[in-house]
Amino acid sequence: MTTSRDGAGADFASAPVFDKDRAERAVRELLIACGEDPDRDGLLETPARVARAYAELFAGLYSDPDSVLDKTFDESHDELVLVTDIPMYSTCVPSTQTVNAVGGRKQAADVRVGDRLWTLVNGTVEPTSVVEVSARDTRDLVEVTTAGGAFTVTPDHPMATPDGWREAKDVAGTFVEWTPEGGLASRKSALTSAKRPVLAAALPGADAWTRRHGFDQRSHGTVLAESEWARVESVREIPGSGTHTVYSFTCDPHPTFLIAGHLGHNCEHHLVAFHGVAHVGYIPNEHGKVTGLSKLARLVDLYARRPQVQERLTSQIADALMRKLEPLGAIVVIEAEHLCMAMRGIRKPGARTTTSALRGLLQTSPSSRAEALQLISGRIR
Repeated sequence: MTTSRDGAGADFASAPVFDKDRAERAVRELLIACGEDPDRDGLLETPARVARAYAELFAGLYSDPDSVLDKTFDESHDELVLVTDIPMYSTCVPSTQTVNAVGGRKQAADVRVGDRLWTLVNGTVEPTSVVEVSARDTRDLVEVTTAGGAFTVTPDHPMATPDGWREAKDVAGTFVEWTPEGGLASRKSALTSAKRPVLAAALPGADAWTRRHGFDQRSHGTVLAESEWARVESVREIPGSGTHTVYSFTCDPHPTFLIAGHLGHNCEHHLVAFHGVAHVGYIPNEHGKVTGLSKLARLVDLYARRPQVQERLTSQIADALMRKLEPLGAIVVIEAEHLCMAMRGIRKPGARTTTSALRGLLQTSPSSRAEALQLISGRIR
């Protein structure tokens, strides 16, 4: 089950506009970087074609998905409405690395939903709860060594620095926020700091970071109440020797956790597509408020057509249903294959990831939840 990490139904007066000319120039540069000649006959139109494809792929960035649910009607229907197999297409800590759990260090592979991890909030040690655990395989890892110790993560894992969040592969020559591990194992409760955090200054490319990782690169702030800046001594790529299983933790109320005392953030991974099917259902409220079945498919499509992670996509659809239809309950289940696993890294086509989000009665009522899940799984015909 997942929880929403950002709101929707936002004010789209300031929505981004697709810059076709800039996209074409970028594709041309990419072709040159790959060793191709963009001026040869077969590639002359490629930048324009790719730009048009990306405008379509990310169409969900330029409109408000919630608006498709504006049109509703009362039918006095009070039973589950379920649309299954909606096609969708979107973009998408090593197992032995330890994280700082409440009660003692744990290897990433041993962390479970419900566990509490230590994190730093404005420089103060606080607990946060694991609400979802996901795993994938990768060939790419880096070892980061600081004055406070060493840890291993994926190259794109966001780490807290004085300049805001940076990917682990890019922290050489700077500092990472760190707290000594010695006092964490026996710590029973966290303190609360009333000091005002020092927010990171604006960084070039912050918008690109947000689209890639799903949060503002400048969102990190700290007063170093119980932490300090640990100088990064080296960042080393770990030589390829097969694949490694890595884990991502979704935490609440703080989306951060400590890795060997160093502050890291959940990460968005790759701008590589994932595709599959979505199952969307809701129980109308006491007024029987429903929407057109095609609107549910359109809702999935618009939220999927933007840089996404599957977990957030699942929650965004469920939360939109709750906001716009005010149902007694909602359920969203997404089954998808991630091309970052099929095309690169472990190269395992056919592996599928399933995520779910339940709201209202479908979360609190075991019988309602069981009925919906049975219908989705196909055990009831």
